[in-house]
Amino acid sequence: MSHRPHVLATALILAVTTFLFHAAVLLEFAHHMSRVHQWFADVLGSGRADTVLVTLCFVSLFITHVIEAALWGLFFWRKRLVPNFVEGVYFATSSITALGYGDVVLKPPWRMLGPLLAVNGLLIFGCSTAFLFLVLQKVWGTL
Repeated sequence: MSHRPHVLATALILAVTTFLFHAAVLLEFAHHMSRVHQWFADVLGSGRADTVLVTLCFVSLFITHVIEAALWGLFFWRKRLVPNFVEGVYFATSSITALGYGDVVLKPPWRMLGPLLAVNGLLIFGCSTAFLFLVLQKVWGTL
């Protein structure tokens, strides 16, 4: 099968792309965070501004993670590694979160994409966690 290196190379590019997308979302949000928080504070008061900012961060990160899982699911489906898009998203989400149910498994030699995706997901979730800590520091003051 001559297309194996192509699929692996595409998967590695997608892993880097999703990480860069995630980093761009975090950096863009961090860049505007103080200004947005101040605007919310002026309009809603400081207590509500804190709640809105934290909620906005959680929702934004959730949507970002869903988009990333959908991109992976689309990749798995388009490369015919899973029977349909939903199955691809399911496999991607269980791999990204390192949950790994194991009820959907890629055939050899593509099985190695599951652990690649898990490493990618752990790094991305680690960045999300660090970002949320930064937001909570901003809201609660320096810890």
